[in-house]
Amino acid sequence: MRKLFVPVLVLSAFAGCGPRGSEGDEHGVTGRVPIEVSVVSRETAVATVTAVGTVAPREDVVVSAEASARVLEVLVTVGDAVDAGDVLVRLDPELSEISVRQAEAQSLLADVELGDARVNFERAEKLLASGDIAEAEYEAAERRLKSARANSLAADAACLAALRQLKNTEVTSPISGVVAFVYVDPGFLVAVGSPVAQVIDDSVVRIDIGLSQDQVADVRAGESADVRVRALPGRVFHGRIEYVGRRADDRTRTYPARVIVRNEDGALRGGMAAEVTVAAHEFSDVILIDRDWVIERFGEPAVFVVPDTIAVLRKVTLGQVVGDRVIVAQGLAPGERVVSVGSEQLTDGAPVEVAGLLPQSPRR
Repeated sequence: MRKLFVPVLVLSAFAGCGPRGSEGDEHGVTGRVPIEVSVVSRETAVATVTAVGTVAPREDVVVSAEASARVLEVLVTVGDAVDAGDVLVRLDPELSEISVRQAEAQSLLADVELGDARVNFERAEKLLASGDIAEAEYEAAERRLKSARANSLAADAACLAALRQLKNTEVTSPISGVVAFVYVDPGFLVAVGSPVAQVIDDSVVRIDIGLSQDQVADVRAGESADVRVRALPGRVFHGRIEYVGRRADDRTRTYPARVIVRNEDGALRGGMAAEVTVAAHEFSDVILIDRDWVIERFGEPAVFVVPDTIAVLRKVTLGQVVGDRVIVAQGLAPGERVVSVGSEQLTDGAPVEVAGLLPQSPRR
């Protein structure tokens, strides 16, 4: 009798280790995949275009010497505010003053020669009228008068040029602004075209950006733009689009655009890296979902919806991307529950256990 009873005990032991209906599989006691869902609804969203650029002063002028001379005096230092016409650097005027005197002397001499030529011509006119000189002599007097006029004009021009050179020994600022750099010191010998200082006006700054072909159609001149710089966390500067280029740059394949920002407090400085955000489009009464809720099945976008306790694979048609969300043009209705966490474990028709019901993602 013992030999017959032992196998029954063994079978009972193995039976206790086997499956127990809906309990004890890999997904837990219910055998359902744990997920989280979010309820979708219609809302309004704004699509933005973001690009990066570098802050630069609206006016930035390198002031160069227009005369060759030695630096006599530097009247400004970096950071000084200047008005248009203020003298920045004085050059030694001695050689220019000598040139002015020489030019003035040549101008006086040319005036005397012009006076003599005019008198001789008038005499020749009278003699030609009375028949006392040949026409050739008259024409010679006329040529001498024209030559004297030309010499007088040339001497006057040389005089003006010398005076201009003398004036150029005072190097002035062409704009009102702030001195950014000074390149010379007293005693330096400068030539025509040598930079002596740099003046900027950063009360208004510009940020040049490049727009891709997908972005350029959404940005127009005159639109507002928000500017953020890493050096000033938490601050947002408001500007506007000054222009959008009509042709892409051959090297970068982007369309040039410029943003103008008022900078009354001087917080924005040339060289700062800036991020520009432009509100391109506003979408009303649309369904948006997080982009990471979307999966790909058979090369097409899809999501899992949960009408009850079963996950249903639903193909969707996607529209405009708005930040890290995307508009669903077709495939979802307000109030439906979309799997937001756990979709990678699902197949169509899989039983699910809703571990959390999340509200629709906040607007961004």
